[in-house]
Amino acid sequence: MFWLVLLICTVIVAALGGLSHWLSHLWVRDSQKASPYECGFDPFSSSRSPFSVRFYMVAILFLVFEVESLLFFSALHAYCVGVEDVGMYSWGFLVLLVLGLAYELFRGALEWSKD
Repeated sequence: MFWLVLLICTVIVAALGGLSHWLSHLWVRDSQKASPYECGFDPFSSSRSPFSVRFYMVAILFLVFEVESLLFFSALHAYCVGVEDVGMYSWGFLVLLVLGLAYELFRGALEWSKD
């Protein structure tokens, strides 16, 4: 039974891969469709230019502290309700994240420089 299911799944994946490959060649890309749209103006620069690594660092730190704030407030609510162990862990987690942020600031990872 296992081999039959594996065979069927392999056939389905191969069929869908072949179908997507075939369908992707039906659409013809011309220069108008491939160019980025900027309110009727000619593009100012390449739309494929990469972001700075510092942008990704700030974005990841934002996400970490956003998730941490959700965890912290839910743990604070649990502490207020009466679960006392959760508050201790949330404070430890907060201290760990603040130490990590201080390390990032000390190393200069968040300093913007004009390159």
